[in-house]
Amino acid sequence: MHRTFTVSAVVLLALPLLTGCDKVQARVELKKGNSLYKDEAYSAALKQFQEGLRLDPDATFAWRSVGLTALALYRPGDESAKNVEYGRTATDAFEKYLADYPDDQKVRDYLLSTYVNAKQYDKALTYLDHRAEEAPAEATNAQKLKLQILTQAGRLEDAWAMVQRAPGAAQAEALYTIGVSAWSKVYNDPSLDTVNRTELVELGLKALDEALQKKPDYFEAMVYTNLMYRQKANLQTDASLRAQYIAQADEWKAKAQDLAARNKKLAADKAAAAKS
Repeated sequence: MHRTFTVSAVVLLALPLLTGCDKVQARVELKKGNSLYKDEAYSAALKQFQEGLRLDPDATFAWRSVGLTALALYRPGDESAKNVEYGRTATDAFEKYLADYPDDQKVRDYLLSTYVNAKQYDKALTYLDHRAEEAPAEATNAQKLKLQILTQAGRLEDAWAMVQRAPGAAQAEALYTIGVSAWSKVYNDPSLDTVNRTELVELGLKALDEALQKKPDYFEAMVYTNLMYRQKANLQTDASLRAQYIAQADEWKAKAQDLAARNKKLAADKAAAAKS
């Protein structure tokens, strides 16, 4: 009995020492990870950071390094299992880091953009809802981002329903946001087929048209109406239709330029009147 007690006591006394050794070794592994990251050896760096956290789970600051390293390895649009796992590793790491360091805005931005690039749209939308609750000052921007995400995700009915729920004064801007998001998707996503591209062009034009009905002097909406008609022209195989839509684009471009000139003159007249 005495021997058993003595052995158990020694084991218990050694536990804090072993824990301390793990923490020291964890810092060694994390330091190696930093060096590998600087050398752009991201796969090896990721393993080092993960090993450091395994040895010392309390080193939660290192989740930022895990996230950034996985993000460096991630390639948006690549649907391979390995790449999808990099995306999940990045978002998981950023979530864990923010649990202890919630005020790191850069990591918040990384998390949201990675959600979107990895097509984790529901997580992105939930994240924005939580941010709007936690920081009411960010609510307006969160709504704009949600509209962009819904459009990018192809959830057009949800985006349109969200616009209808917007306060009257904010509807023009919400509609403009859908229009811009639709144009961006059409312009930047080569994977879209003709049917989806056409659908987005029509949605964007409809949103921009309604925005201009609510706010006729909406300069930015005029600019994007011009750009969207050019995308519509690109979709045409009929030369006469293509020319028709280019002409409409030029018309909106001229309207935007005329409005800009009038606004500039108005500002100059006000400045002159203030000096006199």
